[in-house]
Amino acid sequence: MIVFSALQLQQWIGAFFWPFLRILALLSTAPAFGSAQVPIQLRVGLAVLVALALAPALPAMPPVRLDSALGWTLVVQQLLVGGVVGLAMSLILSSVQLAGSIVGLQMGLGFSTLFDPLQGVEVTSLASFLNLLALLMFLDINGHLLLLAVLARSFTLVPVGAAQGAGIGAGGWHALAREGGALFSLGLAMAAPALGVLLIANLGLAILSKLSPQLNLFAIGFPLFFVLGLLALYLLMPVMQSIVHHLVDYGVDLAGGLLRQGGAASRGLAGA
Repeated sequence: MIVFSALQLQQWIGAFFWPFLRILALLSTAPAFGSAQVPIQLRVGLAVLVALALAPALPAMPPVRLDSALGWTLVVQQLLVGGVVGLAMSLILSSVQLAGSIVGLQMGLGFSTLFDPLQGVEVTSLASFLNLLALLMFLDINGHLLLLAVLARSFTLVPVGAAQGAGIGAGGWHALAREGGALFSLGLAMAAPALGVLLIANLGLAILSKLSPQLNLFAIGFPLFFVLGLLALYLLMPVMQSIVHHLVDYGVDLAGGLLRQGGAASRGLAGA
């Protein structure tokens, strides 16, 4: 008769359950997969499949009773660690949408807003287009696989049960909030070529209005800004993939840095 001890059952369940929680949190916040249009059942199913494939390659999980106080603490830890990896990438890729919003407003497309199902908010049509394009390129360059690689690495940097569920420390969350400034700096950097062209056009119209006050600037300016904005975007498209690739690398480095800070905080608490 085969007999299993409670310790063995806890180890077997934990070997799948803790990776499953981190992967589910990642899919809930990662670009594309975290969209409200992705059914919850699909996320859970993907998390189960990825956890089954990833569990054998991960370090041994500690035997913890799921109904204990430590078990609930570890549940929160896994959700925070997985969520911060996906959130870091979503934060960086959102700069593309910000750039589209800035350029769209300068082109006179502020009245043309669409409901973005990926973000759940209304954005300009140009911002929605660039956001979808960036997500397609993110999947094309296997950005989702890079996130999974970072998540697999997280079990070494922030092991399950480290410092009784310390997870991402206060310094890591502060660093993530500080990196929110990158959203605006990267967005403005991407929008800078189009903004420069439109600024020159604005200065030209201002001079023209002084020379010929009888001209209808609205009839001239709107199609002029629209055409110049589209031309600037047309020139930007050939390097768009390089930009998204750089953003993905930046997001992966940010997520890895946050995990390393969390791992250092966990080791510090354990040593104390």
